[in-house]
Amino acid sequence: MNWLLNISTHGSDLDIAGPNWSEAASLLRRTGMDGFELYPAGAYDCTAIPKEIVGGIHLRFFVMLRQIWRDDREGLLRIFDSEETVRHYYGGVNREAVISCYRSQLELAARFGVPYVVFHPVHYELEYVFNWQPPWSWQETVDLSAEIINEVVRDTPYDGWILFENLWWPGNFRLDSTDEIDRLLSKVRWPKCGIVLDTGHILNKNQELRTEEEAIAFLLREVERLGDYRKLIRAVHLSKSLSGEAAKAGFANADPFGGAHDFWQRFSIALRHVRDLDRHEPFSHSMLGELFDLIEPDNVVFELAFSSLGEWIGKVERQKRALQRFFPECRIKEDLY
Repeated sequence: MNWLLNISTHGSDLDIAGPNWSEAASLLRRTGMDGFELYPAGAYDCTAIPKEIVGGIHLRFFVMLRQIWRDDREGLLRIFDSEETVRHYYGGVNREAVISCYRSQLELAARFGVPYVVFHPVHYELEYVFNWQPPWSWQETVDLSAEIINEVVRDTPYDGWILFENLWWPGNFRLDSTDEIDRLLSKVRWPKCGIVLDTGHILNKNQELRTEEEAIAFLLREVERLGDYRKLIRAVHLSKSLSGEAAKAGFANADPFGGAHDFWQRFSIALRHVRDLDRHEPFSHSMLGELFDLIEPDNVVFELAFSSLGEWIGKVERQKRALQRFFPECRIKEDLY
């Protein structure tokens, strides 16, 4: 297995990556990790990134896709308030902006020679972020996602794996049943498709989890329930999220956007809540190793939240200690104290 870290081209991550990504390369050597899963954001020139440190690409997470894909002008204005905001969010005002974005990111993946890219089969809208009661089905979301991917890959130099990542919101690809996988893969016209298992997103589905042991036991049951479909899991986003109380508080909030006057204020409120739900914390219990008795992914990404290099290293080391059979040097370090 390749062991990767998550990084983006947002300014805060670039500050940590350092000039010419020298600090990022140093971080890999220091932590014993193999590379980064890169989330390209903004207008950053990704050719500045050393090719050898990139192990995968996470495609843009637009979240809201139905209205722009269907050219629903009324729906777009209902969500975004103005055409200018639509253009700022997507880079355009119609589906060509989405296609262009994804095709350029697949071209980037081809230039880096990465073995996989990640795509979220998702459509969600801000008004349902708190109550989790969207008026559409997961089937509609899966069909929309397949349609988008099929259009994007019609003209691409990329020839690697497209891996579909689970989320926790109802009406989306949650891995609640293998029917979701069957429907998605039957509709996507690409020869190399698989799954990214996001462990934190699995845990976010269950608001009753209180301890890490309960969380890992739930995770193992959910993965075991997939049966032979576990073989499709080619990558894992590994992080812990115990956020049941935050989710319940959201369910109980009758007016979460009170006082918000425009899309960006509503978006900021929703984003804060999503971050409260999706914690991206490291596991620390050795029971975590049992996950890899059930699956054999090619890549495992320590997908962790951090605000400084020191915090990042500390979280990486904590999760490595939970996986000591893969990182025996952690046991050696502990024995020295």
